Amino acid sequence: MVTEARTRWTNWGGTYSCSPTRIESPTSEEEIVAIVRAAAERGEHVKVIGSGHSFSDIGCTDGCLIRLDRYNKVLDVDRDAATMTAQAGITILELSDALAHFGLAMENMGDVGYQTISGAISTATHGTGERFRNLSSQVVALSVVLAHGDVLRCSPDLDPEAFKAAQVSLGAFGVLSTVTLRCVPAYNIHSVQEPRRIDELLDQFDELCKQNDHFEFFWFPHTEWAQAITNTRTEEAPPANLRRTGFGAYVNDILLENHAFGMIQRAAQVRRTWIPGLAAITARTMSRKEMTDRSDRIFANTRLVRFAEMEYAVPRSQLIAAVRDIRAMIERKRLLISFPVEVRAVAADDIPLSPAYARDTGYIAVHVYHRFEYEPYFREVEAIMNAHEGRPHWGKLHFQTAATLRPRYPLWDRFIAVRDRLDPGRVFGNAYLERVLGPST
Repeated sequence: MVTEARTRWTNWGGTYSCSPTRIESPTSEEEIVAIVRAAAERGEHVKVIGSGHSFSDIGCTDGCLIRLDRYNKVLDVDRDAATMTAQAGITILELSDALAHFGLAMENMGDVGYQTISGAISTATHGTGERFRNLSSQVVALSVVLAHGDVLRCSPDLDPEAFKAAQVSLGAFGVLSTVTLRCVPAYNIHSVQEPRRIDELLDQFDELCKQNDHFEFFWFPHTEWAQAITNTRTEEAPPANLRRTGFGAYVNDILLENHAFGMIQRAAQVRRTWIPGLAAITARTMSRKEMTDRSDRIFANTRLVRFAEMEYAVPRSQLIAAVRDIRAMIERKRLLISFPVEVRAVAADDIPLSPAYARDTGYIAVHVYHRFEYEPYFREVEAIMNAHEGRPHWGKLHFQTAATLRPRYPLWDRFIAVRDRLDPGRVFGNAYLERVLGPST
């Protein structure tokens, strides 16, 4: 176990930072238990961070901060049951590499591979595909270190109320220690990315989602163009000329996409009025790309250009109207937006604090370059999302409070009851949780 003296911690996007009393890096569950017990005895708060990719202050604390980057081992793979158990600090890409050796894969993934599995499920991270649910829905068992060091083992058969709350917990009542996931036989993805007119995509979105395993698009504000991404699951081996790995992937993902896009953002920083023209250049340079590779290598992208992000889940039936409202708002307010708007769809689930709880869902994500102010744009978008029954992604920026969130989640009180039972003293509390879940009663 490694202990760091008081130091400043900042999240990936640079949107929040904090100065904990100490940062601990445990390597075992026993060490996590000892850290939590000692902090509770001192009257300190405890928070956990993974990769720090959440844009909100969900991981901030003035107490003890636990970093799980050294707690990242695969503990068991059951090929017959198609399950995998790992320590909570393992990243999604590390997990995927381990599964590949056993001919297994995650059922679905988001597009950030360096997230830890605990951070991803705690904030309801998702991928895309109208027949696929979010990552938390793949969890079949969990162990959680509670406020005084007890370890809770939970599953659908073992303390099911706690299990459902822990599937999307916001870190509100304990430290996720181990995670058991339901997996599927390994598969490849055939991916096609191509520029399409935004109006065509909006008109055809439902049909495209139905026809394809995974469909999404990125619309570039100030243009009529979007990059459409169609991902099809296949068991066929990827042709050598279509693989994403190797030097070709480096040229495409790093040099062309990240560095070129970064140059555009820095140019926009020089003069904001250049943004519409830069967007037009981006639209003109988009081209058709086709690749096939192992599922995680297609789903996960390299992110070198830093940004702030807000993402909302809306009922699927309201998704297209919400996108049109955002387009109209950007034009009406004459906002200058240099990052694309991402649009996806996922299936409903049954997890109390999942933004996709009990409804087929469309997700809309908006971004701002990390050196630009995000609040004016995000508040306008949030007003639109409120009008469309939106629920915010827990790891992204938003301005909601417990008072505005509670009516949007039918099982809200069940979650709070679990939190009250497992962490009545709010050892795992912080300013973010007090804001979004409400103060202690």
